Amino acid sequence: MEMKQKENEVPLRKILVADADGDCRELLCLYLELLNYPTPIQANDGEEVLRKALTERPDLIIMEVLLPKKDGFQVVNHLRANPLTRNALVLAATAMALPDDREKCLANGFNGYLAKPFTIRELKDLLQTIFPSNTNQNHP
Repeated sequence: MEMKQKENEVPLRKILVADADGDCRELLCLYLELLNYPTPIQANDGEEVLRKALTERPDLIIMEVLLPKKDGFQVVNHLRANPLTRNALVLAATAMALPDDREKCLANGFNGYLAKPFTIRELKDLLQTIFPSNTNQNHP
């Protein structure tokens, strides 16, 4: 798998996907694979996200906000408070889809937002705004 990158751009090496629903995690992993992103690390609750964020140091975290043990807002607060994870890129891929939920997520520290159900095209478009050279233009 070849990923082109701009000069001075750090390549995307690790992604952490977090969702309590295994089917949602697997679908997101499949989307990422089809878009030529690295195989993600997975977590199924907020505490696991925090542990893996510290040990694995992912370049990107894509997570459901409605997680068990610690919700996404708590997770983002912990990430932002820790110097090792303060600058982590965190995207909400969530069932929170009421009119103000996007703004709520962005105001509470998420870097991006996707409401479920989302398409591979929507994911690609959002990721291209963050990592413009990491996706293959020939894919969906």
